[in-house]
Amino acid sequence: MVVLNGREFRTEPNSTRLVTTSVGQTLPANTRSVVDFANLYGGPATSLIIDNTDGAQAVTYNVNGQFLTPLNLGASSFRTFDNMIISRVEVDSTGGPSTQPVQITAQVAGRSYEIGPREATQQESLV
Repeated sequence: MVVLNGREFRTEPNSTRLVTTSVGQTLPANTRSVVDFANLYGGPATSLIIDNTDGAQAVTYNVNGQFLTPLNLGASSFRTFDNMIISRVEVDSTGGPSTQPVQITAQVAGRSYEIGPREATQQESLV
């Protein structure tokens, strides 16, 4: 188990037995936004793409609150995270200010179960 932002998660983000769901969220331009995957979608993201669609302004981001200073994402750039337990992502587009939205796309594990024979001991969940 790993604890992120006050929640416990199992540490198997790349398990082939998990059933994940693709989710997308468009964050408005010139705002500070937080996407909390556990609260919004019932579980952590295992993969994430942050896509800055603004062609002129950079945005900053912080994944799981792990960086003291948020990282910079240049104009018309994207950043991917794979095989991780991602509880939340914070995106700040007020620095420019940005005139275009930021697109968040993720694979969310949620309350998933193993594919195959169903036995009570084989059920899996990352939450």
